[in-house]
Amino acid sequence: MFLTAVGLVVLLGCWLTGYAYVALLRERGKRQHVLRTGERATARCVRVYSRPNWAIAKPGQKIRQRFVLEFASPDGDRVSFEDDATPAATRVGDELTVAYLPEQPEHAVFASADGQKDHVEPLYPGLVFFLGFLVVMAVIAFAGVAVLQAYAAAPPGLWIEP
Repeated sequence: MFLTAVGLVVLLGCWLTGYAYVALLRERGKRQHVLRTGERATARCVRVYSRPNWAIAKPGQKIRQRFVLEFASPDGDRVSFEDDATPAATRVGDELTVAYLPEQPEHAVFASADGQKDHVEPLYPGLVFFLGFLVVMAVIAFAGVAVLQAYAAAPPGLWIEP
């Protein structure tokens, strides 16, 4: 009974990890769509602030910088949005290239003007490793339950006692 409960908890963990991974992939897909098909504009950094983010902080770093960027849409409206994929060296007043969809300019993203590889969330490898770990633990837990059930159902003297 205990190992069955452990197996179910591990399976729940696998499901939650998989759900988080799919959500991150969707977000990355939206970002790639905006970068591929969106319009380009020059934005200015108007504010930089830090916030705690323990899940993706590098060793010795407990904060994640967020950048508030602002650009003018084709109809002249000022659009302001936050982005954490902006280069860390960006300071208030710097000009950057952004991509946006005309129907949703508030969902703009930083677009590197020099063709550098886009920002990749460092959480992906950790999620993949954790999901693999949980799957292996679930297999071990269910195998343990099967062995114990076979041991309990076997006739006396079948198993070698230590």
